[in-house]
Amino acid sequence: MQLSNGIIDVQVFLPDKDTSYYRSARFDWSGFLAQVTYRGHTFFQNPIKPDDGPSSVLHDPLNTGSGTGIAEEFRDPLGYDTAANNELFLKIGVGLLEKSGPKAYFFAEPYKILKPGQWSVTCGKDWILFEQTISTGFGYGYQYSKKISLVPGKPEISVLHILKNTGTKMIKSNTYCHNYFCFDNDFAGTNYALRFENEIKAIDNFKDKAIISGNSFRLLKNPSGSDPVSGAVNVGTKNEFNLSNSKSRTTVFVKGDNPLSSFYIYIWRPGFCPEPMIDLNIKPGEKQEWTNQYRFRIN
Repeated sequence: MQLSNGIIDVQVFLPDKDTSYYRSARFDWSGFLAQVTYRGHTFFQNPIKPDDGPSSVLHDPLNTGSGTGIAEEFRDPLGYDTAANNELFLKIGVGLLEKSGPKAYFFAEPYKILKPGQWSVTCGKDWILFEQTISTGFGYGYQYSKKISLVPGKPEISVLHILKNTGTKMIKSNTYCHNYFCFDNDFAGTNYALRFENEIKAIDNFKDKAIISGNSFRLLKNPSGSDPVSGAVNVGTKNEFNLSNSKSRTTVFVKGDNPLSSFYIYIWRPGFCPEPMIDLNIKPGEKQEWTNQYRFRIN
């Protein structure tokens, strides 16, 4: 569906167990904000749906990594470590999944979804609200809402999350947005620069693929399809960054209101993906709120 505030137009995919753009076990199914258009410029990957013809081979809704736009994930599943083989565990934003063996949880594993969570969706011309409630027989339960709002009169988007623990066990997890950026269909490469408020340091070795200087991160060469660039950086706890493209002369500014726990960068040809991560520690009966803001600029 389309949202607009008269300044920016936003394409959003709706969650559905049979027809939605994404139906796998990794990402939160709600709020797949697929594309933003501002003054003729676009800011995310060109989303390809299964019914788009010959190019549909590029997208598989059942592939765990086939997200787009602001794909979000709750990294740590609930009840996985204590579940026996073939028993259930809970993935926030997805539903009840089946544990497939004794090995440790792996985010890219296509776990069988035995009971996808049901979504309630309400919307206006410039906002959309997703709500989901799940309870289990093994101590975990939650009420989750995500509201995407286009700021009146500005090229800005606010994404408000509220997660309430309705179970008897603590919710401890980590959540982040994958941010599949691709400005004006210019594939990820040396035209992009990622900048932070503070000086950054590499945690992983980017070898000869990228350069970190002060508060900026740049690629030294364009990534190939079979050789993505990935790794963690230490940027402190301030949850703020911007990504710009020198060719399209466009920038997106991203700001979160919860402190960072870590920051990961994943870059492949279709998208430049900064991933700010925050921790969730929610006692039974309590809730945690966090908001991510996106501001778009034509330089």
